[in-house]
Amino acid sequence: MSGGSINKEILFNTVKSDMANGTANAVPMIKKGFPELSNPECAELVSILENAITSGDADKVSLVVTAPPSFSINARTTMNVVQSMINGAERNILITGYSLSSYFSELVDTIIQKSQRGVFVKFFVNDLDKQPDFDKVLRYKGRFLKVYNYHQDEDKMAALHAKVISVDQRQTLITSANLSYHGQQGNIELGTLIESKQIARQIEDVFTKLTFSKVFSEV
Repeated sequence: MSGGSINKEILFNTVKSDMANGTANAVPMIKKGFPELSNPECAELVSILENAITSGDADKVSLVVTAPPSFSINARTTMNVVQSMINGAERNILITGYSLSSYFSELVDTIIQKSQRGVFVKFFVNDLDKQPDFDKVLRYKGRFLKVYNYHQDEDKMAALHAKVISVDQRQTLITSANLSYHGQQGNIELGTLIESKQIARQIEDVFTKLTFSKVFSEV
């Protein structure tokens, strides 16, 4: 590249700010410094910088288990991880629910309270008409609590089967456990808690694209 210059420290900090706030200020900065580059080339440079920044943070993956009380294993329990993630959320929560039961009502209260304090919640649910325990969530949906429904008329067997909780774009739980008593305590379930900004962003991107493609409908 030639014909331009960019303050490297300012560019680095701008990319970090873009990653944290979902803005896109670094691309025009590169374009201004190197006008011979196309917009896609500038975007690719930003992507490379984002990956370099992210790789500097060591990702952590740990096992999360639902098992009988008598079963001892060196792993965190699903119920404790779910409670810790939701209680600790400060900026945003993305959560999917294939099956939501009244057992989860206390954490639903916490999610509602979080949204009322400005934590942005996106709740993706499978076939809302068959989820009677979702009524309370719907009563409080609004600016900071969005509900998205997955329903397929063409294929009755198709479902939102993913069980995911992602908070503050840094922690993501991917598990086989539903938001129900048996999912949290009664069954044998396995999952992973991933502490990675990159994975959290990818999860967010997947659901954003599915929403824009009308796979989910906002309630």
